[in-house]
Amino acid sequence: MTGEVTARRPGLHPFDFVFLLRPSALVPLWIFQLAGVAAAAGASGVTLEPPGIPVRAVAGLVASTLVLGGGYILNQVRDIESDRVNRKLFLLPDGIVALSAAWIELAVVWLAAAAVSLFLPASFRWVLAASLFLSVTYSVGPVNAKSRAPLDLLWNGLEFGLVAFVAGWSSMAPVTLEGLRPVLSYLPAVAGCIASTTILDIPGDLAQGARSTGTVLGVRGTSYLALALVTLAAVAGRLISDVVGFYGALLALPLLIKAHRSGRRADRTAANQVGIGVFAILVGVRVPLLLILVAGVYLGSRAYYRARFDLAYPGKGTP
Repeated sequence: MTGEVTARRPGLHPFDFVFLLRPSALVPLWIFQLAGVAAAAGASGVTLEPPGIPVRAVAGLVASTLVLGGGYILNQVRDIESDRVNRKLFLLPDGIVALSAAWIELAVVWLAAAAVSLFLPASFRWVLAASLFLSVTYSVGPVNAKSRAPLDLLWNGLEFGLVAFVAGWSSMAPVTLEGLRPVLSYLPAVAGCIASTTILDIPGDLAQGARSTGTVLGVRGTSYLALALVTLAAVAGRLISDVVGFYGALLALPLLIKAHRSGRRADRTAANQVGIGVFAILVGVRVPLLLILVAGVYLGSRAYYRARFDLAYPGKGTP
């Protein structure tokens, strides 16, 4: 990407506020939260009628989405300069959405999440609070996990591989230790995918002095780590007989290996996107609602980024 990317239609558009929540980055949350819903349903003998899930699980998904979407706004506010260098997430760096408007949207979505959570079990609200804690400390000091290796990987692994899964389960039934077994595979899978994505952000992180995994280990070291973590996820998935963890990680490995060998940005981007897609399909087979959501995000993102920035995203562009 170059610094020449600008909005084709200057001025503020209502959909800018939707995409400030980063819908494409919400997909991993939906994947693992709905995996938790499916696991809880299976353990309690509840049949999920395609394409939907129980209302309480939908409410849980909405609340979690609002919390994480607010976290993404906070992250963009904190990362304006590095995003400007990396030429991504143009809405704040290019001044399309004012900082004041971003702060207002952040407050609105977090208040809305709190309101929705009132209709869910207390156990879910505790999980939602954990998600909020991770979202805030990921971008804000003194923790500032996004800029501190290996906390950047650990926080994402916990947010998606553990908290999202438990959120889905707790919206359906009380959580059991036996039910937590899949996180042994999901945690390293997410951490490995995040390690791969940090490689793309190295220029901006270096410019900001952030000690992310990518800047600390470098491209090759981070790529080796990503491969090791995803391989570990596949092994763990096989040992605990978790289909999503095993096949999701196993099928993601070939493209990660290709990106490792070629070192090409396009291969890295493809590996990251396809890796998420594989997990989405595996969970979507059990919860078709996920496939509907992913299709909506894909088609909506293609239309929005083409109209606003003349980018083919998801695809060759970087949001």
